[in-house]
This record gives sequence, C-alpha cells and structure tokens, in this order.
Amino acid sequence: MSELLKAYFNFHGCAVEYSTPDRDLASAISFDFAAFASPPCEPRIKLEALPQGLPIVLPPGRFKTRRWSVLESPPGRRLAWYPGGALCDYDYAGRSGTVLSLNRELLRELSYLLILSRAGEELDLRGLHRVHAAAAGFRGAALLFCGARGTGKTTLLLELLKETEFSLLSDDTPLADAAGRVHPFPARIGLGLDSPHLADFGGLRNFTRRQYPPKRLLDPAGAGFRISGALPAGGIFLLRRGGAPRIAPASPGAGAAELAVSLAAGYGTPQLAEYFLRLSAGDIAAKAGILFSRLRAAAALLRRARCYVFELGPDRRANAAELRSFLRSGSAGA
Repeated sequence: MSELLKAYFNFHGCAVEYSTPDRDLASAISFDFAAFASPPCEPRIKLEALPQGLPIVLPPGRFKTRRWSVLESPPGRRLAWYPGGALCDYDYAGRSGTVLSLNRELLRELSYLLILSRAGEELDLRGLHRVHAAAAGFRGAALLFCGARGTGKTTLLLELLKETEFSLLSDDTPLADAAGRVHPFPARIGLGLDSPHLADFGGLRNFTRRQYPPKRLLDPAGAGFRISGALPAGGIFLLRRGGAPRIAPASPGAGAAELAVSLAAGYGTPQLAEYFLRLSAGDIAAKAGILFSRLRAAAALLRRARCYVFELGPDRRANAAELRSFLRSGSAGA
C-alpha cells in the first residue's frame, strides 16, 4: 500500500486526523475543511480511508435501511455496509474508524460525512450544537436563515456576502450554545448545478452524492469571504417561497417548532444514525444529555433573537435588498 497522507483539522477544540493513500482524496477532504486546517497534533478522532476492496464474506446484518446496513460486530465497535460497495469499521473507545471502498466517489462522500458525524457528536458533548441553517454576521449579531433543502438559504447568503457589512458564519451548520451565541462552522459551500452563483466563482470542485443531485463546491476562504467569530443571535428568519420578498413577524411557536427540528432533533445535519445511535444504557443516558443541551441552546436562541417569516421571491437580488433594507432600518433589532 502507498504511504498514508495525513491531514489534521481542529473543529473548535476537537482535533481530527484523516489519513488516506489516495492523493486526490486527501486533496478533496483538505479542500472541504480548509478553514479548520491544523498543524499535526494529538487527535481526538482518527479516521482512515482506504481505496481497496471489501472482505469476501461480511458478517450478517443486524439492522438495514435503504442507505446502509449495520452488521454484527464486537462490543464497542460498529460495522456499517453501504450499497455501492463500502464498509466502515468504527471503534468507539478508540475514537477511530476505517472506511474501505473501491468506489472513489462513495469513499469521498463517506469520508466527509463521517468526519462531520464524529466531530459533531464530540461538539455536542461540549455544548456546541449544529443548526441546519445558513448564518451570517451583521453589525455584531448573528442572523440564522432556516428552511428546508432547496428553499434558497445558500443563494440568499451568497448574495448578502457581496456586501462588506456581512460576514460568514456557516452555509449549512452553524453552532449554537446555551448562552444564545452562534459560532462559525465555515466548511465548503455546496452550490447546485442550477445555482445562479456558479459563474461568480472560480476554483469550484465537483461533488457527487448518493440520493442527492451533484454539487459544485466553493472554498469560503478562497472566495474572499470574511469569516466571523462567535456572535449573539440577533434574528431567526424562516424562509418560505412566495411571489415577492416580504418579511413579517413569525407566529408564536413557529421559531420554536423550527429549532425543535433543525437543532434539537438535528434534522438536516450529518449525524449518521448508524454511528450516532448505539442503544446501550450508557449511550442512551449520553444522548439524553445531548438532547437536553440542544433544547437549552434552542431556548437561548429564542430568548435572544426575534423570529420572522421571510417570503422569498424569484429575484435573488430583490430578496437580498429587502433583507438589507429591513436590517438597516433597525426593525430586526440586530
């Protein structure tokens, strides 16, 4: 086997070592997490990706979904098999995992998701919780843009970042804590092939995913965006599609309902249930603690920030202009 290439990342104090003999794969993962690049260090989590075939005989399955199967494995480990030909062996006690596959696209996708899943759980235990939202800084406060996939969060964010008043917190998963502060998580930004911003940036990379359309990836630092530090929450905008841009106060409970899904439940964030859920007594207690901590973070965001419904029209520039006008008027309290 070729010599392993190693990359190190520091996710808010959680150090990850990623190893692979595949130079293209190492380059792709380093691109994805360029904002978190770290000098060599003692890692909290060690992950390895090997472009090689699977064992001829696999252990029998214990649980199966459309996207993965959990196989029988020794206590403290998790074996997961993926259609398309990939196998991951994760050791919880050692916080280390190995992914095997001859499918290079699948190996790249699983590497990216596994890093986010394992680092994400470590951050959960430290009281930093991912929110499925886009987030920007504006005049000392964080703005969260929540909505289902395809609502237009990334398009709105990139349009706002054209103005120097706005800074980047995250395209997809900012972190929230129990004090109502939003922390940056500027991983690569994914653009759909129909994104109106594709022509605005160079150096984009292709990313093919299972079950989802392909994307083009943008390095936030390479694009010249100013990345914000942690900020108190100032506004939560629930994005909806409409005929013309319009911002109105959200109904009571709408913000709470959104954060119950996008923060407390973690829907839309890459938790990877095949590793996150372990169903031992000790782990159930740990997950209960994580849920309680996430609920505290959601409650803190709601106390600090005002919630609005933002109906987006078809014109991205008009949407951004409406929001800028709303913010500059002081209506959002940001």
